[in-house]
Amino acid sequence: MNAYRIQGFRGGIADDPYQGVRESFRFGYGLNIRGDENTLKCNQRLKEDVDSDTVVTDLILFFVPASNGNLYGFGDTGRIYRKQSGSGAWELVYTDSNGAIIGAAEYTNNDGSDNYVPYLYWATETKLSRIKLSGDWSTDVEHDWQSLDGDPSWHTMSEALGVLLICDSKDLAMVDYEGGFNLDAIDLPLGHRNKCLFGLDQLVIFGSTKGDKVEEGWLWTWDKIQPSWIQRRMVAERGINALLQGEFLLIQAGVRGGLYFWDTSSLLRIKKLPGEYGWVNPGGVTIMGGLPLLGVNGSDKCGIYSYGRLNKNDPYSLNLEYIPSHGLLENVLIGALTMYEDKLLCSWKNDSDFGVDIIDLNNKAEARYEGLVFDGGESFTQKGFRHIKLVTKPLPQDCSIEVFFKVNQQAEWQKATMQDGSELFDKEGISKAIFTIETGGDEEDPGAGEEYELAMSLHPNGNNTPEIISATTYFDPLGIL
Repeated sequence: MNAYRIQGFRGGIADDPYQGVRESFRFGYGLNIRGDENTLKCNQRLKEDVDSDTVVTDLILFFVPASNGNLYGFGDTGRIYRKQSGSGAWELVYTDSNGAIIGAAEYTNNDGSDNYVPYLYWATETKLSRIKLSGDWSTDVEHDWQSLDGDPSWHTMSEALGVLLICDSKDLAMVDYEGGFNLDAIDLPLGHRNKCLFGLDQLVIFGSTKGDKVEEGWLWTWDKIQPSWIQRRMVAERGINALLQGEFLLIQAGVRGGLYFWDTSSLLRIKKLPGEYGWVNPGGVTIMGGLPLLGVNGSDKCGIYSYGRLNKNDPYSLNLEYIPSHGLLENVLIGALTMYEDKLLCSWKNDSDFGVDIIDLNNKAEARYEGLVFDGGESFTQKGFRHIKLVTKPLPQDCSIEVFFKVNQQAEWQKATMQDGSELFDKEGISKAIFTIETGGDEEDPGAGEEYELAMSLHPNGNNTPEIISATTYFDPLGIL
């Protein structure tokens, strides 16, 4: 009898159903694959943050963790929200009559009286507004402080090169340290629309699009000294959506899930997000414990993905870390991500419902693992798959594991059963289980076929999780028929 063993899970989601980097799998979600030990277990779940389900009534596109200790959220219908501590509730503090807020940031500059104070800046389609962080929202908002050239989609802004830079159609607008405003700090050729930007050492890198029907995204650099851009590089995707600096500069481009590396010299397409489509908002990225996170939209596998590694000896891997609290993988939007008081927050829209999620430190998430297609190197040989053995850490109370399989890429997963007929491995304190394959494949010989896939659903209890060390499927070659 032969054995197909799955052990080690750090490879993350593979690009191909049949092969990937070592220890990769076809798909999964809610899994912790970067723990101290190389086992498979549940990640923490997301829950709705305090009062967000009633207070937040539009999609937050940008979070700003401010230097006064507050967190601010800027919505796509003009609402501005505030959270005054990690355990504090969300509150609505202002509504901008100009509509969708499509860029926001904090920046310290001269208030006109030689006082250098922090401001919150935000932009709507044609206007830039601001308020001192110490100001009163009922009286001190400088509404329509400046006019912009105008862009209906994005005015992403960030402090870079010592100034506040603002995407504004084909231009970058600028607020300097003395409080001066420059509408056209840099000007791109006609047809380009700046969408995202990021300060990197002595440069600012910004990404542009040429519209929804043009397969051209452009990366640009500038140093604030030169009268125009320094470098540009075309990416054959429908625009540059988001930039994120982790171990390297990570770029999400286009609507088909492209992830790129660029060091201002070499451009490399390094990964594709799962599904036919997938894209990230400019504000939908953050770094958690050194790991880049991306809030993915437009896919049938939406959620918060990580791409990277935590140790130099680990592979760069893609993992669907979190599903928002609504529990849906498609037909939802993720607006923005941020870290606040060392906790991840995520804004989302589900039909007409909106919310902000935060990591639940007291509860694990339901998790799913789906392995690669296995053919034993002989796709022409029929095999009889008979038994599946799980080796685990001692199973915590009220936790359980379900096991599924497919033969010859069937449309539906078949459920394996234990020898006593049970469909769940749920015996507290036990560290191994044997499942049998009694259906699927050839009707006269259940479990027979040329190709095989294994899936496992992990069911936690509170903050306790099943922890799988290995899963081994035993099979016999049956011949060529």
